[in-house]
Amino acid sequence: MATDWKSTFQKQDAIWIHDNKPARPHALLTSGLHSNGFVNCSLVTQDAALLKTIVSGPDGLAPRLLDKPDWVIGSALGAVTFAYAVALQLGANAGFTEKDGEAMKLARFEVKPGQKILVVEDTISTGGSTLKTIEGIQKAGVPAENILPYIVCLVNRSGSSSLGGRELRALLTLDIHNWAADDCPLCKMGSQVVRPKANWAALTGAYA
Repeated sequence: MATDWKSTFQKQDAIWIHDNKPARPHALLTSGLHSNGFVNCSLVTQDAALLKTIVSGPDGLAPRLLDKPDWVIGSALGAVTFAYAVALQLGANAGFTEKDGEAMKLARFEVKPGQKILVVEDTISTGGSTLKTIEGIQKAGVPAENILPYIVCLVNRSGSSSLGGRELRALLTLDIHNWAADDCPLCKMGSQVVRPKANWAALTGAYA
């Protein structure tokens, strides 16, 4: 029987969806957009045994990991652990990009000429951080053609099957909505917007 990954994430308390009640706050994303849902992948990736099962299982990401890159690179900090787990599965090196002002840079790792890179991400919402990671890798001297033509992620909530011309290969695809602040229907009903990870208990817990 195939694993119900959505239920698995829910058991980890990693998925939150707004219940359309004004007393419940809603999520402010890194992009500045407001959202009626959030996936806190750190509550999944912190479980080493679960992450290993996700990456290596036949009904997990293993069938999507068909190539043998030299590097698996994610963005800091959310995809660091995930990149390491995928690299371990593929027998590759693991690395990450880190913030450099508004950009991302590949600062701690040296990719040799000709080496291939798989880019991974924990959650893709707008995809902005992932695109910055790819830009950072290229600025480090890696040609675009040496970055594999797909991105592997735990959760795709972007509403698209591709990002920047690269296929998105996700464990879990969710229908979660985003709005600009001025257009947010949850704000209009009186719901407060908050940073989700810092206010996870307020989003997911009991309220008056």
